[in-house]
Amino acid sequence: MRTTPKEIQQAYNGFKDLARKSLEAHKVGNALGYMDCCAILAQQFNWIYADDELELMEKRIGEQLLSEPVTDYEVDPGRVVLFDDFCATYILAVQYLDALSTMGKKVLYVTSNSSQNEVTKTFFDRISQIPNVEILKVTGKTYSEVILSIYHSVLDFHPSKLLLHIKASSRIIPALHVLPNQIEKYLINLADQTFWLGARSIDYCIEFRPFGVSVSLERRGLKREQLLMQPFYPVKDPNPFQGFPEESKGHLTIFSGGDIYKILDSRRTYWKLVKMILDKHPNVVFLFATKHNPMGDAAIKKFVSENHFEGRFFYVGFRPDIFEVLNHCDIYMGTFPASGSLMTQLAATNATPVLQYYYPGTPDDETEQALCINEKFPISFQDIDKFMQEADHLITDARYRKQQGERIKHAMISPEQFNTVLEQTLETNRSQFPVETKVVDYAHLDNRWYELEKCGFGSTLSFIVGELGKKNCKKYVPTLYYKKQIMSFMKKCFNKDV
Repeated sequence: MRTTPKEIQQAYNGFKDLARKSLEAHKVGNALGYMDCCAILAQQFNWIYADDELELMEKRIGEQLLSEPVTDYEVDPGRVVLFDDFCATYILAVQYLDALSTMGKKVLYVTSNSSQNEVTKTFFDRISQIPNVEILKVTGKTYSEVILSIYHSVLDFHPSKLLLHIKASSRIIPALHVLPNQIEKYLINLADQTFWLGARSIDYCIEFRPFGVSVSLERRGLKREQLLMQPFYPVKDPNPFQGFPEESKGHLTIFSGGDIYKILDSRRTYWKLVKMILDKHPNVVFLFATKHNPMGDAAIKKFVSENHFEGRFFYVGFRPDIFEVLNHCDIYMGTFPASGSLMTQLAATNATPVLQYYYPGTPDDETEQALCINEKFPISFQDIDKFMQEADHLITDARYRKQQGERIKHAMISPEQFNTVLEQTLETNRSQFPVETKVVDYAHLDNRWYELEKCGFGSTLSFIVGELGKKNCKKYVPTLYYKKQIMSFMKKCFNKDV
């Protein structure tokens, strides 16, 4: 049983009302918790891309925690702070830290991410080797303590610029509103396709493609002069290659991967394309990587068994050696209906050709926008027959495969170009690339995000009821409350999910 768009928006407004009441009662932790729930819902469905009321609450929290504004503040033009929520090598922090170090800046890297796993270990090992970079991990028992720690760590460093690599609702946002105006604030708009908070607390927004520019202008309320174009490149991950399944030896290997939501639509188009390729080309094996999800794992195993693709389709889970995976495969096939710029760039860096299909009119197609910086040429297809012709050509013609891989490698921005452009951008606060827009069909995107609720592997209903509680759910989203009651009754009586 699924939630409707109306119920989702009612729940969002319910969380926001509870955040407002918590803030009025000076319960900052509760307010931020409810605001996080708002951000989770909004980022999952994206019927909005910004919320001025939540932004105002963030500002009020900052002002409540820091009632004494700083005056006569002096900045050091040679110092920069990068605040990062992600702590992962293959996102964007390393590129910026390398560039800032090359410029001769002293950099304070700050994070409140407390995760300790293989990904974060690799990341911190990498950035600890960058000259002029100091690492600070902020901790605190409460939200308020974390916000205050972030605020003082930035303030005490006296930077002239603060770069933000943050998630939908980050703990640094309340502090942004009360930091001295002399510190210029730049948000790196990595998640340009989704809702996030912070638009009212920044001076500039660093974009990487025309789609993000359009959303920032049309839906986030930013001004054109605030937008700075900065294409990016992927960092080579140091993890050694873990190998491919033994059965893949002697076969042409197509690799694909990304978050599970990127391969879900009601028609299961992505999986039909995979089947078409494997049915037509018996010499091909297919490897797919994503983070494990119990229902997603089961669906993939079912796809393999139903089509008798044992020994030809391999689900390899999460691969920490993703850079080397894309270096060892023959072709990278992008996900559908949503692609990923990082994976296509990793392929391009390794001169691995990209095979990509989009729905006609897809507004956030990333392939050409992420790769075609030094040369403009078509890579993706919006017609299945033409997509299959390209697949056939890449699979059967090794020379063409090599040519396409080399072409996309040279089309992408290089690390040296990135460093030069970023230095000029930060010095002038003017974009070094044209700030181009793209026509965005928001109704198309709204439908796609909601379609994931119908064909995905998560339950928004359970999340809403669990976070609101039964009493508040009945108050703010009564239809959802009764749906949950019906589900519980059915499960109890018939031991069956609905």
